[in-house]
Amino acid sequence: MLGTSSAVAAALLEGGRRYGANFLSFVNETGSPYHSVLAVQQRLIACGFSQLDERDKWDLRLGGKYFVTRNHSCIAAFVIGEKFKATSGGFTVVAAHTDSPCLRLRPNSNVKKEGVQQVGVECYGGGLWHTWFDRGLGVAGKVVVKAQDGSLAEKLIRVDRPILVLPNLAIHLQSAEEISAFKINKETHLQPVLCTEVYTQLLAANDSTAREEKRTEEADKETEGNSSCSHLRKRQGERAAAPLLSLIAQELRVENEDIVEWDLCLMDATPGRFCGVHEEFVESPRLDNLGSTWAAFSALMECPSPHPEEISMAVGFDHEEIGSESYTGAGSNVLMVWMERVAQALSAAEFYPQILSRSFLVSSDMAHGVHPNYAERHQGQNKPQMQQGVVIKENANQRYATNATSMALTRAVAEKGQVPMQMFTVKNDSRCGSTVGPILSARLGVRTIDIGIPQWAMHSCRETCGILDLYALQLLLKEFFASFRSIDNSYKGM
Repeated sequence: MLGTSSAVAAALLEGGRRYGANFLSFVNETGSPYHSVLAVQQRLIACGFSQLDERDKWDLRLGGKYFVTRNHSCIAAFVIGEKFKATSGGFTVVAAHTDSPCLRLRPNSNVKKEGVQQVGVECYGGGLWHTWFDRGLGVAGKVVVKAQDGSLAEKLIRVDRPILVLPNLAIHLQSAEEISAFKINKETHLQPVLCTEVYTQLLAANDSTAREEKRTEEADKETEGNSSCSHLRKRQGERAAAPLLSLIAQELRVENEDIVEWDLCLMDATPGRFCGVHEEFVESPRLDNLGSTWAAFSALMECPSPHPEEISMAVGFDHEEIGSESYTGAGSNVLMVWMERVAQALSAAEFYPQILSRSFLVSSDMAHGVHPNYAERHQGQNKPQMQQGVVIKENANQRYATNATSMALTRAVAEKGQVPMQMFTVKNDSRCGSTVGPILSARLGVRTIDIGIPQWAMHSCRETCGILDLYALQLLLKEFFASFRSIDNSYKGM
């Protein structure tokens, strides 16, 4: 972006700042895949999208805007072009994912050691776990509760204050080898602290809520063996720390014994924010891959004119960080089923194979920006730089789904939208990550490009990227929705 005119520079700076602020507003409402989907869903509804249910018949119309979720952790939204025809149109799909590496509360998480109440957690995905130490942690996720009539209901909870901490071991208590290597045992060293038993006991002696809990416990003893509520309360008390259960119940406005199950993610309690002397960076949890998720859905919502002959779609899958093999992951039938149902509702089922042959998938996931302190870890001719635009990812072994055709089409879209592009490949002596791109390309049989934007510290508790790159990604995806059909129609393949 060097050498741009003052007018262009001003537009980039203003657009990047505005888009960065919108992204921070979004990411600071999240903390679990469920909250990522909720934040997207609320904005889709505000933009006039209608919600569909997988269990119902879909009545769709040309020009309509719709969205659908599965398990509230996977979501797709789409706009049907007003002039869409099954004999000439296709799907332009942007795919991202809603999950990020984190620590998740175990089903039986009640851990007490040395007078300290801890919570047992599992490692979700491949996190840089040392970055979770010495910072305040909140929780977010889904809780299943039981109503008075015996029915079950799901509720979302997000506690963004620091209720947990994972303390480091003091340097004086470590050997020289331990200090230099920072070796941790993920089973024994990654158990966050909730509170001390002595402080809890002091509160119990002074707190009216605790006295009420004590009265309830005494009532339980009188009816022990006769009350299913008593049994459930005692069972849940054994599974999770009482102070944590009480907090969850208080947040959800239910009783402790009403809590049946949970799927809770630990999260950094410090919100995402701008950083750098010019505040040109976003430093935040979950950039991988909410940076792409927000770009995909905001591009669909804000695109002034999606191509009238195309179906424009944004998708956010769950479980990408652990292989995508779930009923809400890219390895499932979820996208195939949703696309087929759209075709059926438009009376285009018999043309579905032809529609797929004209379709295009953009797999958008964050990329490794060249690190100034570790430049040798990057491939010399294909190392993305911060604030230099969107990254095309290529791998000869198809860890990314990019090929010459999809790359050429993407560059044509970028050129039309005046979006800067750069390349990423790994070194031959380095391992290569992957995305939902190869999975979806194989499942659907559609042309696919893998893209992203540069970031530092991927899979850290807090990651960093540039606001100009975030903005460039949204601009590119807007251009895909607006122009891909026309560009593809003029492309002369073999």
